[in-house]
Amino acid sequence: ASAHTSLAVEESAEVEVDEPVEVAAPPATRPADAVDRQPTAAAPESAAEVQPQRIVGLRLCCVGDTRWRGAGLLDALERRGLSYGKYQVFHRTHGDGRSIFCVASLVEPGSFDASRMADDEFRGVTLFAVLPGPVDGAAAWDALYSAAQGLAAELGGMMQDSKGLPLSPQRAAALREEVASYRAVAP
Repeated sequence: ASAHTSLAVEESAEVEVDEPVEVAAPPATRPADAVDRQPTAAAPESAAEVQPQRIVGLRLCCVGDTRWRGAGLLDALERRGLSYGKYQVFHRTHGDGRSIFCVASLVEPGSFDASRMADDEFRGVTLFAVLPGPVDGAAAWDALYSAAQGLAAELGGMMQDSKGLPLSPQRAAALREEVASYRAVAP
């Protein structure tokens, strides 16, 4: 599991994923006139029904040489509806239990040690969403971005893009537009 966490956090540092992972697309809906027809055996998946996975994210860092106290970070994350879970990171979950987006430590491997977190200090966090997910790309980005803004205001952090550059409103809007065009929603 920790190898997967490292991969997810490492890939979250890039907005565009160079090596897409193929996942099955949601099943097509039947046309309205097909309601009374008998279902036929499912055809094998074609390449057109498989979509690459995409990870979009941003960083939230302390300003200067400061560090966030773990107890304060934990409280701020929980106030934004994030809970500690799988892969030892925080998740904002959909009603069906799947993650809309995650928050990992900025320091590799990205996981948080729940038994020590309150006493640790943190330089920053990475917020990332894996698409397709339980909501469309724009909704996932909006939730992620809103949480990042709230955390930045509460903790005194600075939002950055995946390359560590300050996240301008123009860059944030461009990222939202990019993920909005990724319309697939996982089954």
